[in-house]
Amino acid sequence: MSGRRLAAALAMTSMAGGATVSFPTNASAAPWQIERSDVLTLRSADGHDYRVMVAWPDGPPPPQGWPVLWLLDGEDNFAIATMTARRLAGARARSGVEEGVIVAIESGSLPRRILDYTPSVPGYAIPAGSPASGRPLGGGDAFLAFLRDEVRPQVTRRWKIDTGRETLMGHSFGGLLALHALAGGGFWSRYVAVSPSLWYGNGLVAREAAAMSTTPGKRVLMAGGDREGAPAGGSGSLGHVAATLSTHGIDAHAVVLAGQTHGSTMMAAMADGIALAFGQPERKDAK
Repeated sequence: MSGRRLAAALAMTSMAGGATVSFPTNASAAPWQIERSDVLTLRSADGHDYRVMVAWPDGPPPPQGWPVLWLLDGEDNFAIATMTARRLAGARARSGVEEGVIVAIESGSLPRRILDYTPSVPGYAIPAGSPASGRPLGGGDAFLAFLRDEVRPQVTRRWKIDTGRETLMGHSFGGLLALHALAGGGFWSRYVAVSPSLWYGNGLVAREAAAMSTTPGKRVLMAGGDREGAPAGGSGSLGHVAATLSTHGIDAHAVVLAGQTHGSTMMAAMADGIALAFGQPERKDAK
């Protein structure tokens, strides 16, 4: 059926029952919004503006404050994480997941993301043919300082948070940055690294994990798909890094996501990341 005939048929159908059907145009369409959410715009020391998306639970916070899940690549992950967390918290008796605050930082353009999510490795350049080859690198520590010194004070001013239950979660270069933050003594107590770029810096993460001092009380979840391809210069494995972190008193685990490629692992690991961030803490008097 031609487009003209289809339009006529739809018009006749709408008039058949005596009612007129109207279809919204782009100008009149109302976007869907997430309740109890806000968007902050914060500027880094080098003048770059970041959008920070925050979602919080209904009602007053618990006495110790809300746990917080910090999400990298926020524009991609904010909505799915918020709705998944709320759904799991709604079934708390079965899921074991409490309510919490989600803070998602927009990564912005690809060059900016690569700069922000890669640690500095003197003399290192990403090999030709690998992801992000030829792009500026090494802004990871400055970006982590921005989260600590600019974003976190804004969050703690507006929401009562449990500073002992803050989780950083990232994918690919974001997973690399999460593990780098762990090695550098970041303020987070839990870390979720999904498909982390272990090849970066000729195995930087593996070296940093081996050089860490004993750090009890930290928890780490690493996840990767069984259908991921390794870029040139690959080094280390999730299991190896988890085992190394465990020798430093860190509760570290690595899981394989069956049937997942590099592009799908973040969504596949989202519920597990939320469970680590918002899971009900074990009672000290539990036997």
